[in-house]
Amino acid sequence: MKRLVAMLLVLSCLATPAHGLDEHPVEDKDTEAEVVKEPVEPKAWYRNIIPIPVLITEPAIGQGLGIGVGYFHPDRAPDAYKPKDIETAGTVRDVSVARNPPPTVTGVFGAVTNNGTWAGGVGHMNSWRNDSIRYLGVAAYANVVTDLYVFDRPFEFELKGLIVYQDAKFRLGESNWFLGAALMYLDGNSTFRVDPPEPDDAGTAGDGFLAQEFSDVGLTGRLMYESRDDSMMPSTGQLLDLSVTQNSEALGGDYDYTTIEFKFLSFHRLGQRFVLGLRAEYSMVGNDPPFYGIPWVTLRGIPAMRYQGNQVVVAEAELRFNFNENWAAVGFAGKGWVDTRLPGLGTLQDIDSHGFGARWRALKAQNVWVGLDLAKGPEESVVYVQVGHPW
Repeated sequence: MKRLVAMLLVLSCLATPAHGLDEHPVEDKDTEAEVVKEPVEPKAWYRNIIPIPVLITEPAIGQGLGIGVGYFHPDRAPDAYKPKDIETAGTVRDVSVARNPPPTVTGVFGAVTNNGTWAGGVGHMNSWRNDSIRYLGVAAYANVVTDLYVFDRPFEFELKGLIVYQDAKFRLGESNWFLGAALMYLDGNSTFRVDPPEPDDAGTAGDGFLAQEFSDVGLTGRLMYESRDDSMMPSTGQLLDLSVTQNSEALGGDYDYTTIEFKFLSFHRLGQRFVLGLRAEYSMVGNDPPFYGIPWVTLRGIPAMRYQGNQVVVAEAELRFNFNENWAAVGFAGKGWVDTRLPGLGTLQDIDSHGFGARWRALKAQNVWVGLDLAKGPEESVVYVQVGHPW
C-alpha cells in the first residue's frame, strides 16, 4: 500500500525544498569592527507562495500536467540544524556538514494525464524543537488508470478513492537517528477493463486479490538515519530507512498483510565537480495483499507495477557532474530483481535500465532543481521531467 500511496503522491508534483526562504547574513568572526545592521522589512506574505508546474511523463499513467502551489511559512527558523557538539573540539562524532532542516510548507496540488488519470489534494510539512520532530500529512482524492501485468500481458484497471497519509518522526537525542510512525488510509474501488486471471490455488492470493470496493488501513513503524546535506539535491551524507507496515482488518480495513521495506542512499563528493550517488532498496510482502499492495521495481525507464513480486531488490548508481552552481549533468544505471510466489507475475526478462540527464537550479534560495532524464528500460525509452532528486 505504501508504494501505491507513493505513486499517487507523484501526481502532487509539489516540490519540498530543504531550505528556508530567507537568506541571513553570516557574521565575520575575524572582523573586530562592529557591523551595524539595517532593520530588515518582512516580506509580503504572497512572496512566500511558490507555484511549481510539472510535466508528467510516467509511462504507467501517461503524459500530463501537474501543478503544486506551496506556501512557505515565514516564521520558519532558517538556521541549519546543528547538534550541540558540532562546535566542540575533540568530540567523538565528526559532523562534517551542517544539515538544513525541512521547511514549513502548506500546499495544494492537482494533476491530470492523457490516459484518464487525475488527482488533487492538500498537504502540510513541518518540524519543531530544532528539527527534533518532523511531520508530514497529505489528504488526496485520485483516479489512477494503469496496468497490471499477468504473464507479461497488460490488463488495464482504474483505481480511485480517498487517500489520507499521516507521518511523524522523532529525533533520538542529538543524533541523526529518528523513530517514527505513519498511518495510511485508502477508501476506494477498482475496475478492470478486462479481468485478468486470478492466481490459482498454488498462489498466495486471497479472495480479494483483485479488489473492488474496499478499505485498506496500514500502520507503519519506522527507523531512519538521515545525514544528507540537502533533501532536494544531496551531495554528501546518507539516508537509511527501515519500515514495517501492518495492514489489518483490526484497524478497519479489508485486508491483512505485512510489508517490510529497506532503503539505503549514499552520496559522496569526488573532487570538486563530481557527486556519486548510490541506492539500494529491498521490499517484501507477506500474507494476502491486494494486487496494488505487491512491491514493484522502481527504476527510471520502467513503468510502475510492471515487475511485481513478493520480494523486490533494486540497486542503482548515479554520477553527477556540476558544470557550475546552477547546471549539472547526470548519468545513471540500475538493476532490479523480483521473486514471486504468485503465478503470472514472474518474468524471465533482465530488469535493468540506464540513461542520462541534465539539471538546472531553478530557484536558488529554495534550492529547487529541475531537469530532464532519458532512460532506457528493458522495453522502451522514457523521458522524465524531474523536480528535485528522483530518489
